[in-house]
Amino acid sequence: MEVDLVEVLGADAYVYGGMSRDDGTRAEVTVRTDGRTPPRRGETVFVSIDATQTHAFDAGTGARLGD
Repeated sequence: MEVDLVEVLGADAYVYGGMSRDDGTRAEVTVRTDGRTPPRRGETVFVSIDATQTHAFDAGTGARLGD
């Protein structure tokens, strides 16, 4: 994902950015990471998904998916 913004909050940091989908559109992504070594804006980082730690929301309603 390409990093747009990093919000460092002590031990954790939230990384906001996006990645290209197969159809050419951009998927917005937010990732929580270690606040001691966060990436910088503009960097490309590689992320993987731990399905047990994932929270998905409907972009239109804001409702959490999968409940």
